[in-house]
Amino acid sequence: MTLDDIKQISIRGYLQQMGIYPKRENNQRGMYCSPLRPDTNASFSVDYAKNVWFDHGLGEGGSIIDLVSKLEHCSVGDAAKKLE
Repeated sequence: MTLDDIKQISIRGYLQQMGIYPKRENNQRGMYCSPLRPDTNASFSVDYAKNVWFDHGLGEGGSIIDLVSKLEHCSVGDAAKKLE
């Protein structure tokens, strides 16, 4: 599996598998409570069309690889391997 293939894995689906669901959503974007920090304001957005995330409280975002790296406290390379 190439990095481009891995980046196509749905962030929305990944979060659902973890039991994390949006507080608000439309066809293009979902707003979640951040899985990276305490958050009650749903300030973690996922752009469903671009398959990228952004945590407005941290000012950070990226691909599913970046998200797994942060959630699992591992390197980007290890995150990619976990997603393969």
